[in-house]
Amino acid sequence: MKEKYNFMDIVEVLNAKKSISEELNNTFSQLKFNWPIFVFSLIVLMLVTAIITFLVYKPLKKMVKSRQKLIQDNIDASIKAKDEVLKVQEERDRMIIEATNQARVIINNAKAESERIVNSGSASAKKKAELMLEQAEILISKKRAEFENEQKQIIMENAIEVAKKIIGREIKDSDNIKMINEVINK
Repeated sequence: MKEKYNFMDIVEVLNAKKSISEELNNTFSQLKFNWPIFVFSLIVLMLVTAIITFLVYKPLKKMVKSRQKLIQDNIDASIKAKDEVLKVQEERDRMIIEATNQARVIINNAKAESERIVNSGSASAKKKAELMLEQAEILISKKRAEFENEQKQIIMENAIEVAKKIIGREIKDSDNIKMINEVINK
């Protein structure tokens, strides 16, 4: 369906377009450079920039820097704790090797003693050798258990210290006991 345009409607639209363009021309022709307003705007801009710099930017920058330092300190503390745990692990391994060597010496001595006793044919000597082997095994088991308990205690103390540093608060003795029992049970 074609719309029919009335001649008057077309004239009104053209007049409206002319009035809008005339208004725009009048508005932009009245714009002139005004030095006092320009200087005032520049001063206000500098003041706002200075206020934002001193009240927002610098405190924010200081807060970010302190947060970065805290994070770096925690990272350094965890690296140090890791190094300490590695040293303890090396010491524990060395002690296990030493205990194994001592056990081997005791077993070899017991075997030599038992062979000597077997050769002599003495029944009481055989019992003595068996007793020595049992004592050696008991000693090894006891030393190993003591060593493991000591190592667990050292590792727990280091872990608690690291946790204190990372968490940033004192851990209660009841929490310590609970955490130690959980780790020992594992």
